[in-house]
Amino acid sequence: MNINIKYNNLILALVILLINTGCISTYKTDKHNFAYISNQADNTVSVIDTTTNQVIKTISVGKAPVGVAVSSTLQRAYISNVESQDISVINTMNNMVIETIKINGSPVGLALSADSKVLYVADWFSNQILEISTQQTKLVRVLNIGEAPAGMAISKDRRWLYVANRDSNDMAIIDTTSLSIKKRIAVGKHPFGIAISNSGLWLATVNVKDDSISLINTKTEVRQQLKVGYHPYCASFNLDDKFLYVTNTQDDSVSVINIATLKTIETIPVGNTPEGISIDHDYAYVANWGSNNVSVIDLRTNKVIATIKTGEKSRAFGNFILSQ
Repeated sequence: MNINIKYNNLILALVILLINTGCISTYKTDKHNFAYISNQADNTVSVIDTTTNQVIKTISVGKAPVGVAVSSTLQRAYISNVESQDISVINTMNNMVIETIKINGSPVGLALSADSKVLYVADWFSNQILEISTQQTKLVRVLNIGEAPAGMAISKDRRWLYVANRDSNDMAIIDTTSLSIKKRIAVGKHPFGIAISNSGLWLATVNVKDDSISLINTKTEVRQQLKVGYHPYCASFNLDDKFLYVTNTQDDSVSVINIATLKTIETIPVGNTPEGISIDHDYAYVANWGSNNVSVIDLRTNKVIATIKTGEKSRAFGNFILSQ
């Protein structure tokens, strides 16, 4: 018995030594991620701590908030307010609005470049893309685009901006250096949400009117169209690009697509009228417009493990998870 105790103490001392010398890393529990959920009907943003799945603050913003883009580099969250025609800038360190950027139009979709220096804004009614410097918080350039631009995604090298044009039924590929359209790719009817995989190889547009997604290989630009649920809205790839999660607004569900087989492998019931979706490691957060809450899906089991009460008409259109 004494030999075992001495042996265990020796092992414990060795482990402590390895940790202190950096040979073994430990998980830091003090780093929390946060979800910023736009609530269109009550002009607020709910801030969810994804470690505890609790709303830690409700922030008043402009009128009819829709789009969300977050930056861990700048510690900022940008919220598009379609009816007040402006963008609220939230300092995520204290969750206070520190600036309002006036837009001469109707901002909906938002996307940040990988270095967070540029914020792109989809002006829904004016059919334009606005390029805003986040350092000066001012408009830099404007591009006329297709009809009713909505969702946007940016390549990791910041070279390409992808825009879903709902009423043009296409996706525009924009060269960010010249802010000019390189190409248009026809997709399904009324593309709204758009997602890019972490590797950058795959793009998905969510086609509301024909209940499908268009999966596009960014290297070959080959497009495949896959059926999902009724009136899909947004999508998000998991971190290893193996699965795509798609919200279906009229089915109150999320479709899970296996990228390798191009098949729907599961349909997950969530809240009423699910719209925005973002993934935080092994969990997906789904904003439910109709039930005024957020469903949390464990991606390892594809089961809802929590439902979080938020504000009125939660949309969270865009990438809304802030990683620390």
